[in-house]
Amino acid sequence: MRNLLLFCLGLVVFSACKNREIPQDEVVQTLTEYGKEHPENRVNIHTRFGDIEIKLYNETPLHRANFIRMINSGFYDDRGFYRLVKGVCIQGGGEQRDQLNYTVPAEFRPNLIHKKGTLSMARYSDNNPEKRSSSTEFFIVTKGIFYNEEELAKYPPALKSIYLKQGGEIIFDQEYTVFGEVTKGLDIVDKIAQMPLGGFERPTEIVKFSMKVLD
Repeated sequence: MRNLLLFCLGLVVFSACKNREIPQDEVVQTLTEYGKEHPENRVNIHTRFGDIEIKLYNETPLHRANFIRMINSGFYDDRGFYRLVKGVCIQGGGEQRDQLNYTVPAEFRPNLIHKKGTLSMARYSDNNPEKRSSSTEFFIVTKGIFYNEEELAKYPPALKSIYLKQGGEIIFDQEYTVFGEVTKGLDIVDKIAQMPLGGFERPTEIVKFSMKVLD
């Protein structure tokens, strides 16, 4: 009986994953259509430390639609922050072993930078010259202010001011797609970032979360 239950559970998980997958050549069309049907741009990440509210950017429509689609499909119902790059970011979502079959085209915008508290999508470097994003792995920037004027010389005054006042990680700009930012609960992000580490930048205890769309 136990083996039968495990087999049935496996079929349910496999079926759910297949329903979330998109043929690579249909990603833009599918996410564009989904985005029109689901214009929401606020989500909540619930953790045992408290809630984190995120605003998703309309300037990155494919990433916004993909994130909403993943939440609505239940993909993020029982996931966690499984990687903590100390002083840089916290990373969560689907790990490499349970990635879906598609990636999302990069949506780099010069005005969207990796200031502290931004939400960005991770990506794989192998065979990915277009810097397409993972469909499920994301990170939130935690880096504080460690800059001087020379490091920020390439930025216009308004963006330079943001980095100097808020902090962030400039080496991620134009490398990973920024598609949202924390609007409430940045203190919760900081608590997660301070969790003790084991090996390979993994916390000794993964911080589980669930997500829901707010509007």
